[in-house]
Amino acid sequence: MATIYQTLEKNRKRRPGFERTQEFSFYLRHADILNKVNRFDFLKNKENSDFDIMRANIVIQAYQNKEYIDEEIKSLYAYLSNDKKLDRVKFISALKERCVDLPYYSLDKDKIYIPIFTQSINLVYTKTPEKMMEYPYSNLFDNFNDSVVDMFDVYGFELYDSYFTRLIKVGSSETEGAFFHYDTNTIYIINDQGRLDNKIVLFDKYMKRISTNHMLERLRPVAQKYFENNRDEFIGELYKNEFISGKMYAILKELHFKDGK
Repeated sequence: MATIYQTLEKNRKRRPGFERTQEFSFYLRHADILNKVNRFDFLKNKENSDFDIMRANIVIQAYQNKEYIDEEIKSLYAYLSNDKKLDRVKFISALKERCVDLPYYSLDKDKIYIPIFTQSINLVYTKTPEKMMEYPYSNLFDNFNDSVVDMFDVYGFELYDSYFTRLIKVGSSETEGAFFHYDTNTIYIINDQGRLDNKIVLFDKYMKRISTNHMLERLRPVAQKYFENNRDEFIGELYKNEFISGKMYAILKELHFKDGK
């Protein structure tokens, strides 16, 4: 179906560039943080695709969370230790309260605030934070790079269904997820290694007007037909739900016919 995707992207309706989105603005302000996380420093590139900018922003926010939580743990530990006997319940409760506004990813009912680390390390941060003041966990404060994992591979496409992105999940299979971004009017198909498989660019240049009403309801059947690998019905759902023009519908149908599938 690559030909279909390329045709949709090539004939996309003119719109403000990705460089004018909040995603890109955030990236420009904080891109230097990527130098501190060795595994992901390759994402510090203004020429990156829109999807790679989104990936970079997850890394940036994960590091920002780490810095913030590190300081809160040190501060709370120093304060609570003055009571001679550290109250773990009070420690955990106070830390939880201070993290309430941070972005996170939900996994097994746990909040993953620092996805550049494994779930087990995240649980030390949130469930037994006093351990962070002792070796080997204290090493994570300043010498953490050896503990950084490929979070996209570890957490898969579900990581994008979190407060770390502006993406909205509209469908999934066992190995892929479909996520919509309002600023780009694009469905991103992300695999279970957290990498991009395909982009479905909505609204082509032949459309005189576009409708953004009830987008999620209209997007779900498109994603469903994609995952069913039914090209004919996939194209049909794009047209039925007013994501492509009649002219583009005819172009895509012809491409589909030429493929002979």
